Amino acid sequence: MEHTVPILELELETMTPGGEALARHEGMVIFVPFGVPGERVQARITLQKKRFARAEIVDILRAAPHRVEPVCRYFGICGGCQWQQIEYGAQLLYKEAIVAEQFTRIGRFADAQVLPCIPSPSPYGYRNRARLARSPRNRPGYRAAQSHAVVEVDDCPILEADLNQRLHEISRIGLPPGDGDWELRPDASTLRVGDFRYTVSPDSFFQVNTLIAARLVDEVLAQLDLRGNERVLDLYCGVGLFTLPLSLRAAHITGVEFSSSATADAAANLAALRADHPHMAETTILTAAVEEALARPQIADGRWDAVIVDPPRAGVDRGALERILALRPPQIVYVSCDPATLARDARILADGGYVLGPIQPLDMFPQTHHVESVARLTKFL
Repeated sequence: MEHTVPILELELETMTPGGEALARHEGMVIFVPFGVPGERVQARITLQKKRFARAEIVDILRAAPHRVEPVCRYFGICGGCQWQQIEYGAQLLYKEAIVAEQFTRIGRFADAQVLPCIPSPSPYGYRNRARLARSPRNRPGYRAAQSHAVVEVDDCPILEADLNQRLHEISRIGLPPGDGDWELRPDASTLRVGDFRYTVSPDSFFQVNTLIAARLVDEVLAQLDLRGNERVLDLYCGVGLFTLPLSLRAAHITGVEFSSSATADAAANLAALRADHPHMAETTILTAAVEEALARPQIADGRWDAVIVDPPRAGVDRGALERILALRPPQIVYVSCDPATLARDARILADGGYVLGPIQPLDMFPQTHHVESVARLTKFL
């Protein structure tokens, strides 16, 4: 006998850190992709576990007032965006709430102050690069949601306009010969962020939203409030996003980055800046894993007035956090693309004698549930 999956009627209550709406039915938590809190929907269970389930919307009985029509015709099939169905102002509120929830639940901060999320100047057309999957027909695409299948695309409205035009052309003629994914990047290797220019090699990481990256730099500088005589340690410095502006505001900067491609770019970017600013700070760039670099005498035995960390999504290794605590810098500014690992690491730093200040979310990734955040911790004990 064929098993029929029942249709449930659900009230969507809130938005989860994974970008799905949450509902409850007979004591079971149900995650509903592409739902919006405040909606009443009919949904079909697609995954059943002991403690939770996942369901797909069959019909919207009562739409949320901030539900909008998605811009992209691939939305809901392609796995790149999760929130195009939500009005942009509401997206910002949900991101702010997600950051606050992570600091309460994971970080165990009873009174963390989360500031309003800073919007992206462009909710669409903001991405300065994309990793394209290769379909069996050698056409560009993205991975389907929760799948390795490739959804062929000839348009992506979150890409910068010139990159989207190139995507149109590539979709018509096919990807260049080769295997695996293909990186869609600007023709020029130099990106301008505020008053600074950065050479970014193909193997080097850089923020995907150039305009909000400039706002991120401003936020980090504002939180540091440098006077010009400080020694600053810039960990996970990449191509020097923060190192360059810091070098005009402090006495000494040491940057640490594991990627040799990124450190080569950082050195070139600093050299280019020095040509225009010969009296900028003394700068040192180290190619090393952060935990290993922190053990070197030139860092471990030094005096540091501030430490900046901008780690990958996984956050800072526990050993590296302990070495940062051993340095006892008066202030730590933590830049994060994952509020869960930020909250986790902030708790370790707070337990080590630091006081958490206000957390500033920034919308680096509109139309998705991802959010960038900056937090400042100051030495207490």
